[in-house]
Amino acid sequence: MEAEEAGEKAEKESKDSAEKKKGGGSKDQMQTMAQAYKFGGKSLVLLQVNCRSIYNKAFEFWNLVDTYNADIIIGTELWLREETGNTEIFRADYTTFRRDRHTRAGGVFICVKNNLTCSERWVDDDFEITAVEIKGSDSKDTWEVIGIYRAPSEDVQVIERLADRTGFLSTSMKLSIMGGTWNLPQVDWKGVADHGNVTQAFINRLVQENGYTQVVDTPTRGNSLLDIYLIRPESAFITCSTVQGISDHCGILLEVEGIGSGVEPQQKRSVPAYHKTDVIGLQTFLWDTN
Repeated sequence: MEAEEAGEKAEKESKDSAEKKKGGGSKDQMQTMAQAYKFGGKSLVLLQVNCRSIYNKAFEFWNLVDTYNADIIIGTELWLREETGNTEIFRADYTTFRRDRHTRAGGVFICVKNNLTCSERWVDDDFEITAVEIKGSDSKDTWEVIGIYRAPSEDVQVIERLADRTGFLSTSMKLSIMGGTWNLPQVDWKGVADHGNVTQAFINRLVQENGYTQVVDTPTRGNSLLDIYLIRPESAFITCSTVQGISDHCGILLEVEGIGSGVEPQQKRSVPAYHKTDVIGLQTFLWDTN
């Protein structure tokens, strides 16, 4: 109830301000003058953001995205209702996939740049989890990206569901990334003996049996590691770091090997060089043809 009341208050108090900042979702109005940070090569850059109500933080959110030139964004705790359309918050240069909570608070989304071919793989009916496919030229170049928000009070069934959906006997892909707010500060992601701890036992199954590696090695809120990335295979990992977020959680920047020809090249276009025009010759030609 506390999160719901906070969300209602934030939405009510900041609606007018958010509308002005949002500027109708226009990219030009949302951007700042900050120079975008660009990684070299064909790597993919993922940015994970815990929002705690994105409605009144749209300007800060897109400023963060543009600063790091993220290809894929995993966001948690967006606190949106299902009737809130994507165009009210999200820009047209990204394709957005959402899994809202049926009540207030919570929720998870994935945004993918429009130059990447993507589609929704599945959305969980019971838990705040959504999966997107980032397609390459063939299955070897295709990434599965899964976003998750697990509330602190939620039991281990959500972990069991993820283990089932991402196991090697399932339809899950070999190239897979899971990111989000897990709220499991007590868990050892390296897979220690569970010693009868049910939560740790399910984490061990998810990570070890399904071939994932957890790559975030610093706390993301205070002294706690609450937001993580699981990646498979580990050999695709390049770098991971925490950055300033838009809530009391840090943002997390992840770079992985890219998807080769799955990235659509920018289309070339002709730009007329009017200043080089032979004006006298053109006038003579037009005069002769008349």
